[in-house]
Amino acid sequence: MRGIKKISIDKIEDSGVIQKQDCIVEESPLQIIMAYGAAHGRKRETLSVTLRTPGDDFNMVTGFLFCEGIIQQSSDIITIKYAGDHNDESLQENTVLVELAPHVSFNIEEKKRNFIAAASCGFCGKTNADIIQQQVFAPLKSSIQIKSSLLHKLPGLLNAAQNIFTQTGGAHAVALISATGELVHLSEDVGRHNAMDKLIGMMLRRKLLPLGNYLVLFSGRLGYELLQKSVMAGISVVCAIGAPSTLALELAEENGITLIGFLKNNSFNIYCGAERIIQS
Repeated sequence: MRGIKKISIDKIEDSGVIQKQDCIVEESPLQIIMAYGAAHGRKRETLSVTLRTPGDDFNMVTGFLFCEGIIQQSSDIITIKYAGDHNDESLQENTVLVELAPHVSFNIEEKKRNFIAAASCGFCGKTNADIIQQQVFAPLKSSIQIKSSLLHKLPGLLNAAQNIFTQTGGAHAVALISATGELVHLSEDVGRHNAMDKLIGMMLRRKLLPLGNYLVLFSGRLGYELLQKSVMAGISVVCAIGAPSTLALELAEENGITLIGFLKNNSFNIYCGAERIIQS
């Protein structure tokens, strides 16, 4: 299975040392190269290098570019392809080349990151004004309402669908769920921000954005960056198994998002936007 590597380990138990096979989540760098500009003056530069779990790379890159405000629709991308070292199988998929449509213009010096983004790292230095400027679907106007009884079922739904986490214990997940409780799609990655990019990229390529009639559920804590991406995708109900941060809450309040944390099968906390939750 993509994203999982089998290794030999020594397991220490009361009875002694046992040698066995174990599964660990894959983490490897991905370089994103952009080709952009008018047909007669195309430029090619590295935008970013990120650490991710291999698999679903093209959706992840599409979602990343959308959340960064570089593209607004999937047709802004002409092609995405791997451009790694074809003489070394282990390096073939460590670079992607994105060909942007000639009409897409942006200042790459303002956008590109001159560092390797760690898997736990997010978008640093953004203000709410930056996000409002980038938004395609602002302001959020979804009238979706969710029954509390449905929310209680979601942790079990998420756990059952996490294939990489089940085998490795090392992956984050984000699930897109309908208002009736159906799992629409789930993405996993060693980085929670990458998992969200994979989800958003797939929905953008399917032309299903904005996602105002769905909710998202994150497997862990909820930070600012995940709320920023939710705002960009037009999602108005954001849930997490863990706790939100102060900046995540502020961003949710400013953009009319219903924010739920510590979601369990018998309880949850509503931090803002309680009008969308029906007690049942």
